[in-house]
Amino acid sequence: MKKVLFILAAALMALTACQKQAKQAQVIYSIDEVYQQADSLLGDTIVFQGICSHLCKHGGRKAFLMGSDETRILRVEGAKMGNFAPECINNLVRVRGIVHAVEVVPEENVTDDGLKHGEGDNGCETEKKAIRKYFAEAVSYEIIVE
Repeated sequence: MKKVLFILAAALMALTACQKQAKQAQVIYSIDEVYQQADSLLGDTIVFQGICSHLCKHGGRKAFLMGSDETRILRVEGAKMGNFAPECINNLVRVRGIVHAVEVVPEENVTDDGLKHGEGDNGCETEKKAIRKYFAEAVSYEIIVE
């Protein structure tokens, strides 16, 4: 009897865990939401969607999904998954992918007169700080037709 109860309890826990994962996978983020929550989503596999503004001209290995305006573009790399279809362009594309970040140090600023601002160690501290940029690695995608 104890063995049967133990097996039933284990099966119930496994079923509950699977249902929680299925509910989490149903969350679909907009590109704006990905940017707003990016630090907490790093390394996670999530589902997000946006309008595909363009594809990489080298075979469609990268798609660029737009948020609410042109300033919110998320680069989505399909290297492991394969190429994005040309039909993605100007359509709503839903992607299942992993969110990543990269630190980028801006090049030295050049003023309007062509001189570098604060050359060498005299540069402003705010200009020397790295900027965090986000991108995603696609696992799968689909074009959403509404």
